[in-house]
Amino acid sequence: MKNEKRGLPRPVYECTVCGKEIPWEGGRLRLVCESPACHGVRRAPSPIQVREGDGHDRIALLEISRRFFGSTHLHAFGEVFPLSKTSFLVAEFEGERAGFLSYALHFPKEDEVAVVLLAVLPGFQGRGVGRALQGSLEAICRPKDVHRIRISSTNDNIPGLYFYQRIGYRLSSLAPGAAELALEGHGEAGARGFGGIPIRDELVLVKTLDRHPKPESNL
Repeated sequence: MKNEKRGLPRPVYECTVCGKEIPWEGGRLRLVCESPACHGVRRAPSPIQVREGDGHDRIALLEISRRFFGSTHLHAFGEVFPLSKTSFLVAEFEGERAGFLSYALHFPKEDEVAVVLLAVLPGFQGRGVGRALQGSLEAICRPKDVHRIRISSTNDNIPGLYFYQRIGYRLSSLAPGAAELALEGHGEAGARGFGGIPIRDELVLVKTLDRHPKPESNL
């Protein structure tokens, strides 16, 4: 049997493209369609610009929130956040909006910030937009003595949980049934999410910011 020596990473999966055995730390999540012919060729990184959103951007933000989440009033951390009032960042690629990050500064504590919405538009996913938005938020937080970022996710959001943990977030708390109740509030009770997983619970992840950040590695 392969890799029986204690301490070696043992393969748990195999690559669906080439068949190579993959140890735990060697796996990468990639979103692909159902077509057997699609190998999900990764796009090259692109130059991303991030700025504070303006009034025109807010209209687009509200439209995206309705499309992605079914509402412009998002339930997270036991609160309801109207996106018509939250601060937010916009990521652009070649003059086009590529993603949004809405946040509540000094929530729930003075030295914390909560990410209310993080959305990367289809067509720009896998290009570093989410990382660029997160990096810009961290740059806003540090001079304001904000040392922790909280982000909320539903139990089905496997790609999101993968991404957040790879950029330094740690699981903090679980609110069983919270997502289910939020969906009932805007007429989507029983909705299913990623991979057909029933949307039921809210998970909160927290990232503690280094006072002197290191250059980001290419994970």
